[in-house]
Amino acid sequence: MMRKTIISILLSFPYFLVFAQKYPDLFPVSDRKKGYIGYYLADGTNVVPPQFCSASNNTDGYYLVSRAEHEYDKSGRRKEEHVPGTEKYGLLNRKGEWIINFENNYSMIGLTNGFVMVFKNDLTGIVNDKNEILIPIEYETLDPMYSNLIAAKKNGKKGIIDLDNKTLVPFQYDEIYSFYLVKSKNRYHALVRVGDQWGVIDEKGKYIVELNDTELVTLTDTSVIIQKNGLYGLSDFKLKTIIPAEYSEQLFTGEEIQFLKNGIYYFFSPSGKLLRKEKAN
Repeated sequence: MMRKTIISILLSFPYFLVFAQKYPDLFPVSDRKKGYIGYYLADGTNVVPPQFCSASNNTDGYYLVSRAEHEYDKSGRRKEEHVPGTEKYGLLNRKGEWIINFENNYSMIGLTNGFVMVFKNDLTGIVNDKNEILIPIEYETLDPMYSNLIAAKKNGKKGIIDLDNKTLVPFQYDEIYSFYLVKSKNRYHALVRVGDQWGVIDEKGKYIVELNDTELVTLTDTSVIIQKNGLYGLSDFKLKTIIPAEYSEQLFTGEEIQFLKNGIYYFFSPSGKLLRKEKAN
């Protein structure tokens, strides 16, 4: 899980470019003599001395790093494998300065939608650029969605909180799926699930579609793609059928809905108007 969070190290760098920004990108480069990774500018200037076991490229203006203890063989050569339980994680800014140093003892650090997620004791929270706690480290999962909306899991249930850690939607759902912006109303809707029942709520927890037995798959401004017996169709928010569930694939691009049946793609507007047909390759 850690390896998925810390981005793969980039050791080949002849083609690096300096972007027009206040602070040029730093690049992780392995120092063969020291056996660790440091950060360099594109011209080879060393900004952060080699000291890391893993280091990421620029990710939303941040650089994820880690350091662990190693064992040595009889010749004194350091073994590649980490000593279990010794890896520590940190975060640097664009200038190579510490935002989070190793003394924080976070078990993991992640970056999601511009938020800095920190983990301890299997729980997670959010910190700012000064490593000040914004969201306490008390949640099982956090999923920053849009702006000030964060799907959070606590005691096995999901709800919605804001950046002030205020509960906007009570912790009563088994799953809350990513919010969809309804542009015409400038409001957010999200699919939710409790057991085998599905519904749609707004950002305040008000039901747009009450919990029911129909599996809801994807939201549009005015409709919802449903699934029945492994096939897809389209309904309005009262679950009145717009397009029967008889298609084997579905995709919503934000502008049109794509369904597949018998080797033919059918393209519909979110209101269910047939736009065109195309043979599948």
